[in-house]
Amino acid sequence: MTLRCPYCKGTFTPDAGRKCPHCGKFINLPPHLRPDEKPLRVSRREHVSRLEEHRRETLTPTFQFGRKPSTLLVALGVLVIVGGLLLVRVSARFGKTQRRSTLGMVAVNAVETLTTATRIFAKECGRIPTEKEGFIVLLSNPGIEGWDGPYITLIKPDPWEQPYRYTVTNGIATIASCGPDQAPGTDDDIIATTEE
Repeated sequence: MTLRCPYCKGTFTPDAGRKCPHCGKFINLPPHLRPDEKPLRVSRREHVSRLEEHRRETLTPTFQFGRKPSTLLVALGVLVIVGGLLLVRVSARFGKTQRRSTLGMVAVNAVETLTTATRIFAKECGRIPTEKEGFIVLLSNPGIEGWDGPYITLIKPDPWEQPYRYTVTNGIATIASCGPDQAPGTDDDIIATTEE
């Protein structure tokens, strides 16, 4: 009877042992083909030790790099490809939500910046800008005593292409973005006041 090595495909007889004479790798032979096995009665301790040795041989990887591509590398490659496809699909699905969230954060940051600039203007000039002056006095000095700006460098519309709103009520300035629906006074408005 001849056996074929699963690694190098070389043939050999069972009396050559558990090691392939061509590639030198250990081969897990069934017990009845092992030349050093005693198929008849063995003690329980010997049986357990053989089972333990057989388990170690089965669980120990015997591949070598540089030979044929191993199954592990092929499996990792397939996992990477499938994972990439899933990532593309998930990102396409949640891309719109992420964009809305990012635009909201841009508007929040801009409102906070305008509020901070208005507070600094109020401390230095002794008053907040009037509604008529708006954000322009944060950019250039119209002749106000104590002005030490510019407090901001640029005024851009909000992410939804609407101007930021500036109102004054009882000496408190309110700065707002109308939000995604672009309508003032709704739940999605982004609002900050100069009140501390």
